[in-house]
Amino acid sequence: MGSVPGRAKRLESVIGICLLAILLLIAVGVFIKQMPKQKKDLSFLLPYGFKTLSEIEVYNSGNLYEKINGKAPLYIDAGFTKLSTQRFASQADENLVMELYIFDMARTRNAFSVYSVQKRAEVEILPDMEFAYKTSNAFYLMHGEYYIELIGFSESDELLAAMAEVTRKIRTNLTVHDDAGIPEIEHLPQDNLVPGSIKLYLASAFGFEGLTDIFAAGYEFNGETITAFLSKRPGPRDAEAVAESYRNFLIENGATPKKAANKTLEGKVLDFYDTTEIVLSIGPFVAGIHEAENQESAEKLAVMLVNKLSGTANNE
Repeated sequence: MGSVPGRAKRLESVIGICLLAILLLIAVGVFIKQMPKQKKDLSFLLPYGFKTLSEIEVYNSGNLYEKINGKAPLYIDAGFTKLSTQRFASQADENLVMELYIFDMARTRNAFSVYSVQKRAEVEILPDMEFAYKTSNAFYLMHGEYYIELIGFSESDELLAAMAEVTRKIRTNLTVHDDAGIPEIEHLPQDNLVPGSIKLYLASAFGFEGLTDIFAAGYEFNGETITAFLSKRPGPRDAEAVAESYRNFLIENGATPKKAANKTLEGKVLDFYDTTEIVLSIGPFVAGIHEAENQESAEKLAVMLVNKLSGTANNE
C-alpha cells in the first residue's frame, strides 16, 4: 500500500512533463506561424515557358559589392537591406536568358530614389505602370519598397514579352510592406512636365550637403528643359534656413544676385556662370530652379511652382 503515493507522484511528474511538452509544441507552432514566410526562390515570378536557370542568390550590405561592384554605395546609402537575384531561361531556347534583381530598399521613397537617379536616357515609359520603363533588352521598375531590374542577355521580342509577364506577376504576387506613396510628387506643377523626369536625391543634391530629400523634375519651355526642385521640411523656419544656406553656398561658389523681372521673385534670383538659379521657401517647402539657360523661362516656371506650393502650404 505504501507504494501508491510513489506511483502517484511519478504519474504526476509524467503528466507535468507531457503538459510542458504540449505547451512547448504550441509555442513552437505559434512562432512558426508568425514567422514571415520566405520564398526559397523567385520561381513564383516565372513567365510561361521559362524555367529557373540558377539557384537564388541573396546579398546584404556587407557583400553587395560582389554582385554589383562600383554601384553598391548608391544602394546602401539609400537604405538598401537585401538583394535577391535569379536567372530564368526559355525551355525552348536556353539562349533566351534573363536575370531578375529585386532590391529591398526598406521604404518606397528609398526605392524611388534609386529608380529615379539611375534612370537610363532614351527609354520607353510603360504607361500602364506608375514607375516603370524598358529598353531594348531590359525592364526597370519600382514596386513598394522594392527596386527591380530585369536584364535580358540578348535582344529578343520573345524575351521582352516574357519580361513584361514577369513585371505583371511582380505587381500581383510580390507583397509590399510599405505603400505609403510619395506625396511630394503631387506638389510639382504638371503643366510642361517632362514625363518620367522626376528624381529624388536623398542627400547632397546639386553638390550641396544641406539639400536633402530633394525632388527635381524637368520642364519643357521653348525647346529648353529646365529643372525645378522642392523639398518639404519640418516647418517654415527650417525651410527658410535651408534656402538661405543654399543661396550662400551658391554665392560662395561664384553666384551673384540678379534683378528679377517678376517682383514675387525679388531677392531670390542668382546668376551662376551665365545660368539662372532661383532659391526660395514657401511655408514648409524649400524650392527653386536649377541652372536654367533662360531667365524668363526660369522665372515663369518658378511662379508656377510658387502658386502650386502656396495652395498646398495653405491647406496643411
